[in-house]
Amino acid sequence: MDSKKGDTMIEAIKNRRSVRNYQKKALSVEDATKVQEILGFMEGQKGPFGHQVKFFFVDNKNPDGKKIGTYGFIKNPPTFIGGVVKNNLKGMVDFGYLFEQVILLLTMDRLGTVWLGGTFTRDDFLVDYDEDEIIACVSPVGYPASKSMREKVIRGFAKADKRLPFDELFFYGKDLGVVPINHRYHHYLEAVQVGPSASNKQPWRIVLENQTFHFFLKRSKGYGSSLKMDIQAIDMGIALSHLYLSLREDGHKVSFEENKPFSLEGAEYIMSIQVHDG
Repeated sequence: MDSKKGDTMIEAIKNRRSVRNYQKKALSVEDATKVQEILGFMEGQKGPFGHQVKFFFVDNKNPDGKKIGTYGFIKNPPTFIGGVVKNNLKGMVDFGYLFEQVILLLTMDRLGTVWLGGTFTRDDFLVDYDEDEIIACVSPVGYPASKSMREKVIRGFAKADKRLPFDELFFYGKDLGVVPINHRYHHYLEAVQVGPSASNKQPWRIVLENQTFHFFLKRSKGYGSSLKMDIQAIDMGIALSHLYLSLREDGHKVSFEENKPFSLEGAEYIMSIQVHDG
């Protein structure tokens, strides 16, 4: 799906920011329609493991006129988007993969968003779902306002602009060496490095072997244990999305492969992305 603004997906990956402060105005009819079109398009897509997501788009108030909420110190959110998916590890990976694409398409249209994970109920957004499904995450959608001092403090507390060193996240070959900075795929891994993750934990570990990227999940001990879903699996979907989209945009032929190549100490294998150039 193309953006009217002309940005590339790689630019959107680099430019995306978590917006917690919104202008006090509703979305225009044109922009609300655009959000609905993006959600409709993405609802027809499948994640790497084959799941689809049921997306929703609601005003920040229920039919009684009461505001839904300001989750995570969000100021003036005019609308919310979110999605329902199967509540298992593969479902969460697919949700992260697909919802991040929604976020990036909205970024290309200059709309502000921020990932919000937690425990949401069907009553929060008047959304129905089956017993084996869950509202995985939501995001406000609106027009970014100037950053308040409070937002700057929140970003600082969350270390939102900091990332783990490249060589702690990405490895080269089975001996887990350093990915050469002049390697033709190095900048695609940089697109993963800038990705958002819950509490900025960055649980993805990627081993580049020939033309294959092996994704492993290195969990933060005890993190997210109080939630009813696997929130760090969502982060893995975001990482997969960033790599897949940036490779595809540059014309590479790529596919998802589920075939564990080897073990990585302290991490669990999730999925591989294979490049088929040449």
